Amino acid sequence: MNVMSQVGFEEALRRVGMEVRGGNLIEVPWSNVADGESVGNVAWAGRDMAIFVVDCADSKIVELETLARKDVIVCSAVLNQDGAWTDFAVGDSRFDAKGADMTMVFVPQHERFKFVTSVSRGLKAVTVVVDMMSMMKARGLPAAALPKSLLRTIRGREIAMETLVPGYFGEIARDVAARRAMFPSLATLYYEGKTFELVFALLSGLSRRDAFRAGGGVFDSGILDRLGLVKQIIDRAPHRILDVDALARVAAMNRTKLRSAFKQVYGTTLSGYRTVLMLQRADRALKQAGASVKHAARHAGYATTSSFIIAYKRQYGVRPGIVLRD
Repeated sequence: MNVMSQVGFEEALRRVGMEVRGGNLIEVPWSNVADGESVGNVAWAGRDMAIFVVDCADSKIVELETLARKDVIVCSAVLNQDGAWTDFAVGDSRFDAKGADMTMVFVPQHERFKFVTSVSRGLKAVTVVVDMMSMMKARGLPAAALPKSLLRTIRGREIAMETLVPGYFGEIARDVAARRAMFPSLATLYYEGKTFELVFALLSGLSRRDAFRAGGGVFDSGILDRLGLVKQIIDRAPHRILDVDALARVAAMNRTKLRSAFKQVYGTTLSGYRTVLMLQRADRALKQAGASVKHAARHAGYATTSSFIIAYKRQYGVRPGIVLRD
């Protein structure tokens, strides 16, 4: 039975095949969400997957070292808007990632995995650890259903470290981080569902990338950088109406190509991405500032409260009126 009160950080890692060997991440407090505590860090684990929500407000250096007892995938989204940098090591291999990156690491059995993240104002991140082959087998799914690039990596048991675009995975991660203290009586079900959702987002993104590459389309670094600038413009001012012509000029492409490229890279449309940011803004107002539904609707840019309620429920699965202040 996966009850939050019975799963500490080290035990959660052990369940998915990783043995803790060091690092200050084991010293931070981890939430007992099932008992309604609101400590910032949360760990949940099933038999072949786990999720870790990290909110280390006081730490400028966060590190962890483990030994893999199984072949595992470690996928992380750092939610800090800026000022974060992570150095990874798997065996003798090294790579780094900046704060806005989503990272996926394949750690073969018996290899050491270590990361050190430097932040300016505390680390906010969501990580899933998955024994992918066990997960597929336990649910009667063929390994061949996995994205081809991932299956090659796992079967070849080659250390792999990739930097990915957060896309839908990043959206879910931000939602989990924002709502981690809600509905404590359903914590087990909530985290299990969100872990599956994150794994699905990862696999979907890899499949989409494989299909795109198979068709001969590969975005060069210049295009990805310009799309990143477009995303940053929306991130900085989601309340502004999208000026697609201006964004197209930033991306150095026409409107049609921008819309298509943005969706291929981030897994959502320009307007869809903006809507998610605005709803997250309203969600924070409801939970952290105790705003009324009417005020939250205005905060999210909705002309009517009824249209906001519909959009909020579509995004979060509940009506905003039942959201309690943290």
